[in-house]
Amino acid sequence: MKKNLLLFFIFVLSSQFSAQSEDFKSIITVSTFSPFRDQRYNVGYMHKLSERWWIGAELGYGSEGITPFNHNDFKGKFNMFEIRPEVFYSLNPDSRLKHLISAEVFYLNHKGNNVNGNYYDENDNYYSFSSADYKRTKTGLNINYSIMLHKESSWFGFMPKIGFGIRQSDISYSNVMNREERYERTDGLPFQFLLNKEGSKLGFNFNIDIKLIFKF
Repeated sequence: MKKNLLLFFIFVLSSQFSAQSEDFKSIITVSTFSPFRDQRYNVGYMHKLSERWWIGAELGYGSEGITPFNHNDFKGKFNMFEIRPEVFYSLNPDSRLKHLISAEVFYLNHKGNNVNGNYYDENDNYYSFSSADYKRTKTGLNINYSIMLHKESSWFGFMPKIGFGIRQSDISYSNVMNREERYERTDGLPFQFLLNKEGSKLGFNFNIDIKLIFKF
């Protein structure tokens, strides 16, 4: 009798867990690209409002030494913060693979204190310096396409994402010490977005990522 009650109890718990996995309404996302490409860690949350609509937001944070690579054009202490609110629309909610179209706005604030390195001024003159304060802000809008790759009964999956949009970036240097003009470097890619180019610029934005997703 006790054995039958135990088996029944396990069956009920398994059924409840399976139902929660298949009827998930919340997702935590973790970017796999941002630590290597953007020098920050991005974690997000998505919530299901209806069969077709989701809302979400992503937060990012980075500082010197916490990511595997340093892509800055200066050396020294820095920190950056990013926020990305997003609205998703499911193209085929009854499909096992969820195809999502979304619109996101983003804001990034990147600061470096007492850094040293090289930069371009607004007239494209190239300089080295021994110490300066750095500030970069970026705002914009992306239209994205994502696919949820997962099993309905599983709590884990992947979400490849690609998008296009516009961005407004502003980069400035202040308190520059020991500035010296240098020859312009020629080892950069022609389409590279320079993070050490002073000034304000409106341009095209490209967004690509593969996210880990955790459903509950």
